Amino acid sequence: MPLVGHQHQIDILELTDKGDGKGRLFDRPLFVEGLLPGEQALVELTEVKPNYLHGKLVELTQPSADRVADFCPNTECGGCQVRPLAYPAQLALKQSLVQSALEQVGLGEAVVNPILGMETPFAYRNKAQYAVRGSEAGAEIGFYRKHSHDLITADDCAVQDSLHVELNARVRNWMREHDIAAYDEVAHTGCVRNLMTRKGFKSGELMVVLVTLDEALPFEAELLAALADLPVTTLVQNINEVRTNRILGDKNRVLLGSGVIRDKIHELEFEISPLSFFQNNPSQTDVLYSKALEYCELTGSETVFDIYCGIGTISLFLAGKAAKVVGIESVESAIRDARRNAALNGIEQTEFHVGKAEQLMPALHAYGVSADVVVMDPPRKGCDKAVLQTLVAMAPRRLVYVSCNPQTLARDLAWLVKQGFVLDEVQPVDMFPHSMHVEAVARLSLPAKA
Repeated sequence: MPLVGHQHQIDILELTDKGDGKGRLFDRPLFVEGLLPGEQALVELTEVKPNYLHGKLVELTQPSADRVADFCPNTECGGCQVRPLAYPAQLALKQSLVQSALEQVGLGEAVVNPILGMETPFAYRNKAQYAVRGSEAGAEIGFYRKHSHDLITADDCAVQDSLHVELNARVRNWMREHDIAAYDEVAHTGCVRNLMTRKGFKSGELMVVLVTLDEALPFEAELLAALADLPVTTLVQNINEVRTNRILGDKNRVLLGSGVIRDKIHELEFEISPLSFFQNNPSQTDVLYSKALEYCELTGSETVFDIYCGIGTISLFLAGKAAKVVGIESVESAIRDARRNAALNGIEQTEFHVGKAEQLMPALHAYGVSADVVVMDPPRKGCDKAVLQTLVAMAPRRLVYVSCNPQTLARDLAWLVKQGFVLDEVQPVDMFPHSMHVEAVARLSLPAKA
């Protein structure tokens, strides 16, 4: 019988989607943070439930051949779940996650190409989002401990650009020097809630967003002075008055610059506002979007639908090879960004619609609007059934599905295959090294009717 505090020798069989080691004990799954598949360890039980167990590592008795030294001093941070796993083994793991998800829905024969990883999987993130909390020493800025809202200070981060780390330190020192209150999420009081920084890797432009509980921002001039010798392009105060886990509010106040930065994907230029969605790994974004464009097989005569288009990054990427691109997105501010970015690049063969895809897609199809090629990049939950049903009715020649969740990707692909689409191939892409996240691009085609 399992008891809290008892120690047991276990074998780790696999990793969970959160990066925890998973074994079995007393016919129940046992989850242990920090262990890798193939390892043996002495584990102390910390939680006993009827259907599962949790434990903590006491002694690693047989390490994996793929275990490497942890490169990060912030060992309790929840951001990079598989840091101790060698990068080639990370890629193999992510490849298997995509393949396994397809097998579970009966698509095990699908062609899954070797995953496209990074040559140097460090300092790749162009955006950092930090929480701000109080301590006895004053304001602290960092990331959350795994499975909690406990703050882990982050004076360094190997996957962030070094300027993000420097900005973190400057803002923290400014808050401490002027005794500016950090946010208390229990009492819903304080001043500064979060810090977000964004860097244009190709443009070099730098955005700083300070998220506050209300419009009051004391010692504003001193903040500008604290950042004056850094290449800050724009400084924005974002106001988030709501008791929520959502980081950004809807109201921005520009303190320096224009409130936006610019960056490029290939030769396309994009304006990025604080609320814009823009891929966090610019080098792998080039890889991902190039594969999506390749899968579209555009000749210049096609009408293309880009569903869940965001600020139009994929839409504009495709527009140079298509007759027309129609973008659909539910976030109004993103559509404004998409239209502005189309104008910025002198691209006229695009149109963007605001609305939920599950409502707009059937409506457009009812009006007789159709597409030769469809690209979609839905949220983690995958596509709404109404979108998939409209795709079947619309019958595009090619369908390119970009996904950040192998499980919902596989689910939607299996449904489309049952409706007559052919799954040609799937290409995994590693957008977030040292995490459990994996992106994939799937190409489907619809055979011509006899």
